[in-house]
Amino acid sequence: MNTASTDSVTDEFASNLQVCFEILLYLSSRLARLKPGETLAYTTSDPEAGDKIQSWCDERGYTLLESGTSEDGRQRFLIQK
Repeated sequence: MNTASTDSVTDEFASNLQVCFEILLYLSSRLARLKPGETLAYTTSDPEAGDKIQSWCDERGYTLLESGTSEDGRQRFLIQK
């Protein structure tokens, strides 16, 4: 996994829930508070999150800067508004 400097992360959210409508709605509300160019780090234990998050970012106009597996085995995404 590529690792961004923690200085570049504006907000962070972690969940052990499967990526679903409610999680995506919550991510949208978190990103809505950010200024253009700021980033949100999202970590989840959902092994199928990769395709869901990439599609969701594409549909919403967000940039998925990084994605990968963290040392603890969870999926981590760095999303730019």
